Amino acid sequence: MGSAVLGHDDTGRLVRKAGVMGVVLASGDVKPGDAIGVVLPPEPWARLERA
Repeated sequence: MGSAVLGHDDTGRLVRKAGVMGVVLASGDVKPGDAIGVVLPPEPWARLERA
């Protein structure tokens, strides 16, 4: 699985292709078929550093 979530950019720097950031608007169970909304932040996007 490591190779699926790790890569390299054009300069050879390690790129982690995994991570989840979100905001929960309501509590409750999430079931198959439930709608999920995704809103991307405005560009330009910035690289996140490892925490």
